[in-house]
Parts: sequence; C-alpha cells; structure tokens
Amino acid sequence: MARGTKTEIRPGVWRLRAFVGTDPATGNPRQVSRTVRGGARLADAELARFVTEAAAGDVPMGADQTLSDFFDAWLEFVSPHRSPTTVRGYRDKVRRWKEALGRKKVSKITAQDLDRTYARWLEDGAAPATVRHCHRILATALRQAQRWGLITRCVTDMARPPASVHRESPEIDPDVWQAVVLDLRAREPVTAMAVLMAGVTGARRGELCGLRWSDIDPARGQLTIARSIRHALDKTELIVATTKTGRARRVSLDARTLELLADYRRQAERWASAASVSIASAGYMLSLDPTGLTPLKPDTVTAGFGRAARRVGAHLRFHDLRHMSASLLIGAGTDVLTVASRLGHADPSTTLRIYAHAFEARDRQAAEVMGALLPG
Repeated sequence: MARGTKTEIRPGVWRLRAFVGTDPATGNPRQVSRTVRGGARLADAELARFVTEAAAGDVPMGADQTLSDFFDAWLEFVSPHRSPTTVRGYRDKVRRWKEALGRKKVSKITAQDLDRTYARWLEDGAAPATVRHCHRILATALRQAQRWGLITRCVTDMARPPASVHRESPEIDPDVWQAVVLDLRAREPVTAMAVLMAGVTGARRGELCGLRWSDIDPARGQLTIARSIRHALDKTELIVATTKTGRARRVSLDARTLELLADYRRQAERWASAASVSIASAGYMLSLDPTGLTPLKPDTVTAGFGRAARRVGAHLRFHDLRHMSASLLIGAGTDVLTVASRLGHADPSTTLRIYAHAFEARDRQAAEVMGALLPG
C-alpha cells in the first residue's frame, strides 16, 4: 500500500514523497517526489492526491531518478544474464552517458538532449559506430525502464543517431599471416599455433583458447569447436563458456594442418616431460601450463599477435584473421552455407551481410563466365 511524507524545504515550499512497492532491480523501496507551494494544509491535500495517483500507476516511477542512478540499477539487473565481455562493453558506453547526461532525471531527458549529445560526441572524434552503439544501449536500458514502470515512453525512439557507415574488413595477404606465424614460432610458439589455427578455421579468439586436445579427430580430419574461454568481468579469472551460438560445430582440417598439429603435440609433450608432468587428458591445446589444465588467456593471444604484426610491418587486429579466412574461402568458390558453418554463424544471412564484398567479386567472375559464352 502506498504511503507518503511531506517536507518543508523552505518556507511555503514542500517536497512530497510517495513510496510504492519495491524496485525490482535493487530491492530498495521505490519512491517518487513532487514539489508544491502553499501552506501545510494544502500540502497535506496534495500529498494525499499524490499518493493515490502513484498507487494507481498514474505517476512514472522514475520521475525523480537520475540517469546515472538508473544505469547503476540496470547494470546490476542485466549483468548476471550477459557475458563479462558484453558487460564491460556496456560499462564503457554507460560511462559516456553518465558524463553527458548522468545528472538529468530520466523522465526529463528529451530527444533533443540525445541528438545534441550525439553531435558533440561526433565533433569530439567519436566514430559513428560508437555513437550508434551508445544509442542502442540507452534504448535497451530505457525499454527495461518502461517494463518496470519507471517511464511511460522511450525517448530514444525519437532521437536520430548517426547513420551507420559500412566499413569492409581489411584484405589480408596470406603471406602476411604466414609471416606473423613464422615470427611467433621462435618467440611465442603457443600463440603462433593460435594464429595459425585462426586463419585455417576462422574461429573466434575465445573459441581457439577453449580447444582441448580431445577436440581433434585426426582419423576424420575434423576439429570440434565446443566452448569458449572468456575473461571474467574483473579479468582476474577465466570462464569456460559455450560458443557464441551456444552450439558446438565441426570444422574439417586439411592434411598439412593435421601434420602441424601433430608436430605441435610432440612439442607440448617435450614441455611436459621437461617439467616432469604429463599432459592431462582434458588438457587445453593452447596452454602455457605443461599439463594443459589452464587455457591460454584470450588477451595473451591478442597481445602476442599485435607484437608480431608490428614486427612484420602489418597493422591488423587478431579478428581480421577470421575475415581473411572467410574471404579466401568465398573467393575460392565455397558456398555460403559451408562458410557460415565454419565461422559459427547461426544464420547464413549474417555471412552474406558481412562478406557481401567477397560475394560481389564472385559475381564478377560469374559475369566473365557468361560473357565467354556469347557468340562472336
């Protein structure tokens, strides 16, 4: 049942508070406030009316909550249901919103506030994709606020974030990929294998770190990608999770890759022997631990790749190897379903969208084939 209080904050000016239920995000009492002017008797009458309106749901429950406070509650609510990597991304974008509009009441934010913020971020050098990401996170959070009854409308529906600009992934010369692998072999052999397998399979960084020796089937020439290694939210520990789609997939391997994996296994056995241990039956393929019980950290892969790429004069991201693998397969005539399966895309339309440029090159080849059939 709703209840309320009144406080005279200065002569003739009263702050009314109505308490209605509990905040589902934090477990704290929910309250709204309103300021009125007049004597004590009028304040009592207004408080009674205010409490009745709040109990009936006629007062947005977030009317007195700042965007900063709301985001804290929202992050607490969604964090258990998102991966640590996703939550870290949320926190970075939430930080931007807190700096821009954190003190403003959620119910008072307008589409103009958002459009001005977007313009300022762009002027300060933020990429349009970053601004759109901030917009999407705010929209997601405010839709939850609507479901909680904190606000009556989602102001992001009326704002105009910058249009997305499609940027094609850089084309990587396979010779550069090979140069990075060769550079790493003498310095960081485990990372070298991660880079090699990234190009061969197109697997994601965390999926590569999650590979176990038992995932390799030399007889069938297949690799099972069944899990992903992620950094915990504070990056103090590693989490074994499912793949991005939540499903395992099998990727075929060629004879040369199987040969290199066999060589790498023998090297791993030598490392284990030197440490007077054995490789565990459930050992990870990419591991600095001689037993293989501790997987290689995803950030270690990224850092090692970055150092090697700079040494060979390349400006690349580790994720670009995934794009290289897909583009080479498409260019060689591999159908979209096979490419999507190897990459672990739940929907082949994702492959078509991301690698449209590679399929356009195939279309030009198709035109040449048909043109060659034309009569002289």
